[in-house]
Amino acid sequence: MEMDYRSEIDKIRNSLKNYYNEQFKSEEEEYIGNKKVKEQIKKLIIQVYNDSTLSEADRGYIIKVAVELLAKNTGCAEDLDIAEDILDCLFNDMKILSQDNIDNFYEQFSCGRW
Repeated sequence: MEMDYRSEIDKIRNSLKNYYNEQFKSEEEEYIGNKKVKEQIKKLIIQVYNDSTLSEADRGYIIKVAVELLAKNTGCAEDLDIAEDILDCLFNDMKILSQDNIDNFYEQFSCGRW
């Protein structure tokens, strides 16, 4: 069964919106929620990378969109720490992301907006 990755990205986008509208009882609970929703992006990238039914171009495009989604939802220092943990794993450890993906992330994110 072929995966509908656009739908998956939309689900993650909605999870991010819900996270930002949620009230948390503590900073720790908020951090856990933040990390959990952004880990969905990591899982999606891994899934796309391992999907042999996708062309190289489609795989690259979906990964690019997912990295941009992470970047657009990275604004404060805590967000950046979470994002860098994800990027480090996908780039250095798993060798999934390219240097272009990493460069794109840093061009897209805006730490100054918070």
